Amino acid sequence: MNYKHEHEYRTVEEVETIPLLDFKKNPKFVKFIIIFAITLGIIWLISKLPQKEPELLPARKIKRDSAIARVYRRNQKKENCEQYALLAIHSGWYPVLYRGVAIANDSIWLNAGEVWKYGKTCIGELKRYPGQIYYYDGKYLLDREDLRYIKQFIGNEAECLIEEKMKI
Repeated sequence: MNYKHEHEYRTVEEVETIPLLDFKKNPKFVKFIIIFAITLGIIWLISKLPQKEPELLPARKIKRDSAIARVYRRNQKKENCEQYALLAIHSGWYPVLYRGVAIANDSIWLNAGEVWKYGKTCIGELKRYPGQIYYYDGKYLLDREDLRYIKQFIGNEAECLIEEKMKI
């Protein structure tokens, strides 16, 4: 017995095809289009909602305000200081620094233009960061190709410290 004789074969003309846009014969496609349209509508509505600025937690506000109060109590007389920001030039992983720790144990993803660090200096960028190397711990090297130094405020030392604390 031949395999061809056991099974019935149909030509291409005999096979019934259902066009995608024939809504009566293709209800699954209609359901898909409806669900897709509703999903797009919900996403669009959510994107139009007003965006609320993030607020500091009360404990963070207290910590910031006490740091600013300490700045006022200190007798800082240096003039011509600047508060600066180091901005990421390209998107990628950057080391996370902790106060008092010279070596980074963690990293964070930053998009281009996001702030990596806020700081204050009274000696200028070139003396603060000789050779325009902003960070090096033996593992990570961040220089002018990774970060951009931007002056954000110029004033005396106390004013610059207060600006830095407000931005952190």
